[in-house]
Amino acid sequence: MKNKLLARKICAAVLGFTMSATTVLSGFAGSVNVIRAAGVSDYETAGYLKDVYADRFKVGVAVQAISHWGDQSAEIGNASKEKFIVSQFNSMTFGNEFKPAYNFDAESDSLFTVNRAAEELLDWAKDNGVPVRGHTLVWHSQVDPSIFAKDFTATVDGKPTRDYNANLDEDCLVDRATLLSRLEKYINGVIEYTYANGYADVIYAWDVVNEAADEGQADGMRRSYWYNIIGPDFLYYSFLYAREAETKYAKEYADLYGLDPEGDLSSITPELYYNDYNEWFPRKCDAIIAFLTETQFNEGHRMVQSDVINPDGDGTIYGDGLIDGIGLQGHLTVSDSLYQYKDAIEKYSAAINNLHVTELDVGKAVAGEEGEYKQAKFYYDFFKMLCDCQDAGANINSVTLWGLTDTSSWRKESEPLLFYSDLTGKPAFEAVIMAGKGEEFTLVDTAGIGKAEDILIDFEPIIVDGASTTRTPDQLGFVSRGSGHQANIMLKMKENTTEGAALGFSLQVRREAQDATLRYDISRFIGHTINISYYYKSTDAQLFMGVDGYEDGGVREYEIEGEDWQLIEATLKLPEDLENAALFFETEGNGDFYIDDFSIALADDADAADGFDNGGSDAQAADTADGQGEVTDGESSGNATAGFAAIFLLSVSALALSRKNKSDAEAKDSKKDDKK
Repeated sequence: MKNKLLARKICAAVLGFTMSATTVLSGFAGSVNVIRAAGVSDYETAGYLKDVYADRFKVGVAVQAISHWGDQSAEIGNASKEKFIVSQFNSMTFGNEFKPAYNFDAESDSLFTVNRAAEELLDWAKDNGVPVRGHTLVWHSQVDPSIFAKDFTATVDGKPTRDYNANLDEDCLVDRATLLSRLEKYINGVIEYTYANGYADVIYAWDVVNEAADEGQADGMRRSYWYNIIGPDFLYYSFLYAREAETKYAKEYADLYGLDPEGDLSSITPELYYNDYNEWFPRKCDAIIAFLTETQFNEGHRMVQSDVINPDGDGTIYGDGLIDGIGLQGHLTVSDSLYQYKDAIEKYSAAINNLHVTELDVGKAVAGEEGEYKQAKFYYDFFKMLCDCQDAGANINSVTLWGLTDTSSWRKESEPLLFYSDLTGKPAFEAVIMAGKGEEFTLVDTAGIGKAEDILIDFEPIIVDGASTTRTPDQLGFVSRGSGHQANIMLKMKENTTEGAALGFSLQVRREAQDATLRYDISRFIGHTINISYYYKSTDAQLFMGVDGYEDGGVREYEIEGEDWQLIEATLKLPEDLENAALFFETEGNGDFYIDDFSIALADDADAADGFDNGGSDAQAADTADGQGEVTDGESSGNATAGFAAIFLLSVSALALSRKNKSDAEAKDSKKDDKK
């Protein structure tokens, strides 16, 4: 408890900063004091995305129909948004309308009946000349679970369910042959519908399989019902059935499009893609490349033969000519590593040199003008990186923003897109235009300067003018890390270490998957050395901590003994040449974890090297003796779930640093008292 009290006193002199957190670290959508930059509205002068990148790649947007769920923030059905989309974009993806959950029909011979909103979107795209990326044919999520069940009746504890997240009763599941037959029927049903109804010249690509990777598995594949019932080769069959269907129906319906069935049918033959999230994480990247290009599902073509299979193929999905490219979702935040993303692009392009960025959005780490600037800089760097990779030989031919405006984004709390709700362009839009024109980044950070101040966040309500105000986690700067899965981050009452707290709050991180974790932006401390201290509690036995934003580095693993609160302390010097930096917190599993009394204090960096101080046995022994758990000194055994980018080590002199900070803080207090 002594170290805890010292850590709390470190920041006592800067309580005013903590109390003004709603201004400095103001929240995102829906929170107070958000500062919005003036938007760009003169697009004739600024430029249109599709025109600026016309010589490089399509620029697309994900849309939804108002008629699907009656969501008035959706795009199609809103005249002003429709006109704006046509002016800015030359590609579109349906956010939900083409997913299996909304088109599967057990009573149809083809198992497919088109969702009326999907048909509305297809008609709109055709009428307005906007090409479509089809999303998606096969997915473990948003699929009617009855496709996996006998008599199309999925059950949980004997009761029927349509919940695609449910754990189904084993005795209701069909066998491999039955599910393969249903898989083939559904894919054929979708693709024949597009040809028969005049949409084959609108759809230029299909995400055939979505999110089948799990780098935590030995073979790199997710244990979905597709996998568990059919086996890993469901992936091969999915692409085989899609290739067979488009080959068959392109010839059968060629006349409808004024084409010779024996001639060039490429204009009505969509490319076939595999699509996934966290695709830049090294282990996941390697897993995806392996099961697409190295795993011989059909070795010697003994499993299945087909006219569409390359006769000289090697039994892999790519070698047999069943896939055309890889879709990289790109759900990012400003602290993610562009170095790592570039490495992933280079790996993918070396394996299958046909890439789409399919679901791009970039969440802010802080709100207001500082957040706007950092987001704009990241977007600029990202698009410049794409152009550089393209110039170096990577075939990137489509980039899709996952939504039009922040208010309609699935990540609206982090305001991740290019346009405000009134369709004016954010600084991020200006930055993307600059990158496309090959211009230097000229926006100026007017709000993020001079913010390297000590902080203490105890998650308790603050008192301002006699009124108690509880700040949300995002107002305090704590946001979810991960893209496909998102952590549920909230304040938890009566789970607390703060002495004397009237209510007793801590930060709770609840998630369903290991890669849904926590992030805290520390970019304002770039170029400084800082002491980090907080209390941690979880049922998971390991805590992994690191810094997003480094080009190189590793990760340290903290062994946590027991389920009581543990004190974590570390010292870090952030190099001056970093663009962004964010602490991340991750565990070995997907259990809830808690953080309390989080503090960062500026430290003396005269002799410090970049990175984290090396840990020592004395510090480990002291912590263990105090019941604070043991910190291991070995590298993590490859659990690079999130592109770990820095070396986290326990401070050699944690106690001494705490005492020094206490002394410094008391001196600051004394000076402040003198001024009163």
